[in-house]
Amino acid sequence: MRWQYKQTILPESKDSAYHPIIEALLQDRGLFDEEERRQFLVPDYDRDTHDPFLFSQMERVVERFSKAQVRGEKVGIFGDFDADGVTSSVLMREAMLELGIESEVYIPEKLSEGHGLNTKAVEYFKEKGVHLIVTLDCGMMNHEEIALANSLGMEVIVVDHHHVPEVLPEAYAIINPKLPGETYPFRELCGAGTTYKVVQALFLRLKPEGSEQLKWLLDVVATGTVADVMPLIGENRVLVKYGLIVLSKTRRPGFQAMIETGRLPFGESVPPTARDIGFQIAPRINAASRMAHGMLAHELLMSKSLDSAKPLSVELEKHNTERRKISTATADAVKKLAEEKFLDKKFIFAAHEDYPYGIVGLIAGRIANELRKPACIMTKGETESRGSFRSVPEFNVIEALEQCSDILVKYGGHAAAAGMTIHNDNLDTFYERFNALAEAKLASVDTDPLLVLDMPVMLEHLSPALYRDLLKFAPFGEGNPEPVFGLEKVILDDVRFVGAGEKHLKLRIKGKNGGKVLDAIAFNLGQKHGDLLVGQEIDIAFTLDENTWNGNTTLQLKVIDMRVSG
Repeated sequence: MRWQYKQTILPESKDSAYHPIIEALLQDRGLFDEEERRQFLVPDYDRDTHDPFLFSQMERVVERFSKAQVRGEKVGIFGDFDADGVTSSVLMREAMLELGIESEVYIPEKLSEGHGLNTKAVEYFKEKGVHLIVTLDCGMMNHEEIALANSLGMEVIVVDHHHVPEVLPEAYAIINPKLPGETYPFRELCGAGTTYKVVQALFLRLKPEGSEQLKWLLDVVATGTVADVMPLIGENRVLVKYGLIVLSKTRRPGFQAMIETGRLPFGESVPPTARDIGFQIAPRINAASRMAHGMLAHELLMSKSLDSAKPLSVELEKHNTERRKISTATADAVKKLAEEKFLDKKFIFAAHEDYPYGIVGLIAGRIANELRKPACIMTKGETESRGSFRSVPEFNVIEALEQCSDILVKYGGHAAAAGMTIHNDNLDTFYERFNALAEAKLASVDTDPLLVLDMPVMLEHLSPALYRDLLKFAPFGEGNPEPVFGLEKVILDDVRFVGAGEKHLKLRIKGKNGGKVLDAIAFNLGQKHGDLLVGQEIDIAFTLDENTWNGNTTLQLKVIDMRVSG
């Protein structure tokens, strides 16, 4: 794996109130103004979230919901089946309950219905006496379905954050931060974040006395935001930071049951991180649609008691365990194919009858991340194939799909992730065209696995005070990665295997001339680096952490990669 430093020289700190490493990290994030730095390091919910009525069509949306409330109309809530869509539907259903508006929820079955509003759902809402449909985390590409709803006497409000087509659907109103000319100042909200802004607006107008209580919904908002891999900057940073606080003491029985059943290692005494959402909570919510139906996760999060939540959480945990087994086996098969067939290509493409549709996005993400190339994994049916794309920062997958749209049945998504359906007869043609676009765009991009480090540091830089300052940069995630540092030419003072199967390494390192000695842990690197010898001069890529053992807390390096110096 290649290492690449973002910067190699620490800035002068004479005129800065910050440690040179903190100053460098702030500058790298484009934060030079003291007010911007304050907002980043100490986010404030009231100060740093935006007025929902800055959305150009929000007044129209609230007016329509108000009419539904007065007239006693039923609202149809259509949420996408992934974690962002499920959390969005939970937020809207909670709001309808609080506002006394009757609602009907519809989450599509992933395998048979796919993404987005569909005619089956529209007809279902009509049968249920729905007057107003609200699509959450989808709708921008559903021109025909919205036209059908209109023809059946129902109005549709689209609440979405995905790609905006040239021709907009004929919806009653559209709330999407990416709309051209949109007046809302933050464009990177996810479906749940955008839905939360609608809920805020509804409460401000229709139930202002309940507005403060909306903060208890932030655990749901944070889950959708992290699950959809949105950049943790701007308003997202505030929503996730406060959402993690709410999650640590969540009042939601569904989360309480999920944490208990899954034995998740966090709570009020050990606050969760964005990584905990990304690797523990989001996969469980997504397991519902991947292995069964998204309504399972929706009903779990809507549960009003632990007695009703517990059996749902147990069922979900079983699905998640099965999902992990299948994902590992499928990922191994796809990776082997990629290494055999696509080693010299810029685009990885695999379609097979045995790839479960519920996990193709998961596999595509894993392959794209490991091999640093855009990837598409598809489930091959008798006449059509459906699948998911995941990309790399240098390649906008939705723009490439638009250039192939004439041979696609349907597609949608955004720059980093998308989905499509295609006739099997067009698979070869599609691969040739899409690969040509990838080859041209990524011609000068080195797609060998790359580890990006923030900067090299010295042992004497590392201290508990620095670690506490780094915690202010959290929550870490997309758009705000956890700082990764490099220590070069340090001496390996001790090394031993820890954990079952010699998977992990416990290290002790020191400077060439003595001085500071630090402990380090290298998870899952035992096999790769088990031949290291005491006394060797090594380079370490790491994040800074703390380790508590027998009541003592000490600084610890969490190793990402190692190499023998030179």
